[in-house]
Amino acid sequence: MSIELTIVTVLYRSADMLAETLPTWVRSAEGLPVRFVFADNWPEDGCATVVAGCLDPDRYRYVPDASNPGFAAGCNRAVASATTSHVLLLNPDVWLPDDALARICAAVAEDPGIPIAVGLAMHGGEYVGIDLHPISLFIDRPARVSRAPLGPSGGAAVFPTDLFRRFGGFHEALFAWGEDADLALRLYASGVPTRALDVVLPHAGGHSVDGDDTLQGFRAFLLARNRLLVAARTLTWPLLLVALPVLASAHVALAARRARQGLLRPFLRGVGRGLRDGPAARRQWTGRRFGFAHLLGYRKGRRA
Repeated sequence: MSIELTIVTVLYRSADMLAETLPTWVRSAEGLPVRFVFADNWPEDGCATVVAGCLDPDRYRYVPDASNPGFAAGCNRAVASATTSHVLLLNPDVWLPDDALARICAAVAEDPGIPIAVGLAMHGGEYVGIDLHPISLFIDRPARVSRAPLGPSGGAAVFPTDLFRRFGGFHEALFAWGEDADLALRLYASGVPTRALDVVLPHAGGHSVDGDDTLQGFRAFLLARNRLLVAARTLTWPLLLVALPVLASAHVALAARRARQGLLRPFLRGVGRGLRDGPAARRQWTGRRFGFAHLLGYRKGRRA
């Protein structure tokens, strides 16, 4: 199988950050069958100029959408235009060491049929992919965890292009948080494992919301709503009935924190929207769901 890679990046107020990181991507991709697709959800920012200054026109595709459909929809739109065997979803605030893409391509060639979680160094730690958590349902997986990740993190994830499309990509209603965990749970329940790659990329971690109080409120809304939507969409009924009281307790504890942060109102609005939209979200995924057998197998490090 001929391995070719498209780097898929969703941009939102990213021009300054991309001006720092994109040159490292270009250096890392030198001599490799790597192309680029940029889904720009804030075209007025000037990212198009940054991209044009770093890449030849025949090596990338730029897809602007001033309506800002969100990270999940941006990824789906970009992957739909990819013509390569694999895609690397990469956040614009991630730097690539010179040998990173060569190591990623070599890992893809070893086992082309499965997703790969690439490590990220952020918030003072190192993380590789998605892990389950008994309170919050899912978290970034610490690199020290011995079992394989549940699935890749959206910040640095390799997917066979056909596999990503076959599972419908990311659930677009999640907008900008939890969409990678949603896909990870669906993939694992369907028997698709994820490989952790021993490559750790420096990650700034959340550049698009820094310094904007209005976006902090929207983020609090998403954190509350999307966790409930992911549970509703991906868990079997027996596991969901057990998980809901635990999630309810976690949200009560989180409410106190959000109140101290001045974000209680958007948080409660997110909880209400998650409870209201949960049944419809569940109906939108008709494939296999994550149940107790998957949970036990995952905790023991066995494949689905």
